[in-house]
Amino acid sequence: MVGFRLIPKEYRFFDLFNKEAENVYFAAKYFNELVTAGSFNEDTVAKMHRLEREGDIITHEISDMLNKTFITPFDREDIFLLSNNLDNVIDAIDAITKRMGLYKLTTPDSYMKQFAVVIEQSCSALCDAVKHLDNTKNRTRVDEYCLEINRLENVADQLRENSIAELFEKVKDPIIIIKWKEMYETAEATVDSCEHAAKTIQSILVKQG
Repeated sequence: MVGFRLIPKEYRFFDLFNKEAENVYFAAKYFNELVTAGSFNEDTVAKMHRLEREGDIITHEISDMLNKTFITPFDREDIFLLSNNLDNVIDAIDAITKRMGLYKLTTPDSYMKQFAVVIEQSCSALCDAVKHLDNTKNRTRVDEYCLEINRLENVADQLRENSIAELFEKVKDPIIIIKWKEMYETAEATVDSCEHAAKTIQSILVKQG
């Protein structure tokens, strides 16, 4: 008996994008939980890395399908770029989690707690944007999610400026300054990576007309 697919290959790209975006959101949500609990240890860092590895697997699956598929839902370059943009977000979340554990920063301050919330909100909006990408009728909604990510990126920029300014003003230990400055900058860069993904999504919508 000849097998058949209920879902054409070109639509399976959207399934994989949704899976990848959801994994990014799960990582962001978990990071927020770790910051709230101040629980950066070997087990929690390892769990985050498993989420990052799952993201790598999905990214490779998309790349493999791209190489085997003639008809794609939008430009091949954009498929590759969006997949890698999403992977960059979870890579950044994994990186900051590792550093928090390595530097033994188990008592996140109010700024890092705010960053964690902004990262989760940005990833949530990114996940929602990806979920609606398969239907051009949802263009307005997707644009709204992307604009929200842009707004949150501005919030993260201001958080970085405020947190680093206060760090240099109130902390005297140069080692502590170096550690937290890196964390604030990495947190802001994580939100930046969400904005890069959002810009790719907006570019796809423009090309789709």
